Amino acid sequence: MKQNVYTIKDAKSGTYSNPFTSINDETAKRSFAQASADPNTTISQYPEDYALFKIATWDDEAGTYSIGENSPEFITNAIVNRAE
Repeated sequence: MKQNVYTIKDAKSGTYSNPFTSINDETAKRSFAQASADPNTTISQYPEDYALFKIATWDDEAGTYSIGENSPEFITNAIVNRAE
């Protein structure tokens, strides 16, 4: 099965988080929204600093990653995601 690989960028540090997989952009946005809404997370406390990006596709049958032409591809940011 193929899944997308995502990461969260911290604008203040200029770094990306450890990647995670999700079935599609909508399920990744849902996970990101949960983190954005949780008052115990740094993402919730500083939403202007965080954005979600898609960086690759993971094929768990072949054991391979495929990096897209537009990687990293912006998906959403925490401010927009909290408003939805």
